[in-house]
Amino acid sequence: MSAARLLGAGLVLACVATLSGCSGGDDDVDTGTDPVEVEVGKTFSWNGFVVEDGWEVTGIERSTGAEEVTTPEVKGTIKNTLSEERAAIFQMVFSTDGDPVATVNCSAAKMVEDQSQEFICPGLNATMPEDYDAVVVQEFTR
Repeated sequence: MSAARLLGAGLVLACVATLSGCSGGDDDVDTGTDPVEVEVGKTFSWNGFVVEDGWEVTGIERSTGAEEVTTPEVKGTIKNTLSEERAAIFQMVFSTDGDPVATVNCSAAKMVEDQSQEFICPGLNATMPEDYDAVVVQEFTR
């Protein structure tokens, strides 16, 4: 093999090694904003935030005048993994067989890198779903 080919092959390998090492220290942290399906109570990452194990969905009894309604509420702990100070704003969509049955809006105040705090998703405009088979985290939309 010629010296030029060896040098070229070495450069390609060096580039591949460099690119694979550029993903940062937290390889499992998703920094994208594409919708991601999550499992209730299990750690997940989305948009450079990590929601820690133990988050939960509970039904909250609310009075709407003459009747009682149960709405979903999601609570947990969220951590900012990016170097910029920012707030968490997202939605959780509960669905059955691909059809949305409830959507809650989630938020947490501004956090610096590696700061954690409680987040809450009060489902004030949703009814607690009796059954659902998927929860998807996505960008907040009105």
